Amino acid sequence: MALVDQNVLILQQIRSFLRNDFAILDASGAQIASIHTEGSGASRALAGARDLTVLENGYPVLRISDPPNLFSRDTYTVSDGNGLSMATITKEFSVLSRKLRVELSDGSVLQCAGSLFGLEFTISQGQAVAARVARRMPGLSAALMGHDRYLLQLAPDLPPLHRGAMIGTVVTIDLIRAKESRIPDTT
Repeated sequence: MALVDQNVLILQQIRSFLRNDFAILDASGAQIASIHTEGSGASRALAGARDLTVLENGYPVLRISDPPNLFSRDTYTVSDGNGLSMATITKEFSVLSRKLRVELSDGSVLQCAGSLFGLEFTISQGQAVAARVARRMPGLSAALMGHDRYLLQLAPDLPPLHRGAMIGTVVTIDLIRAKESRIPDTT
């Protein structure tokens, strides 16, 4: 079954000093795709993982980018494998929770809201829940090695554009968390 046909995805992180890669697993634990850090080692060392590519059967299907935001809110872009824009994800100011605004290329706007500690998120359009994200630790030794696990549960009726944006949102949640652990929040 293709990546965008899955209703449950597990993003198993494999982080190191210069990489922020993931294996994407289906509900049974079989790997169906992967996420690879792109760009030069120098830019990753200075700014962290800023460009990631989702590969399915060796072909790029999604790209997540974290362009520099010096004078604006932290913004991320999700595009398809050909580079066509799918979504823009913007970190919103919030005191007691984490919030992201997900603007899709079809004009839809989704809200991602989660706990202050970034363990549980709900992505919704109005009152309808499009997806739920839960960050799980795979165990103490794996956590110390830089491995996190995100469980993404998607509403069965979501179109492929929304599903791709949800995967991009999970990666964005992780990029924001990593960025906040390195520097003080200025957005």
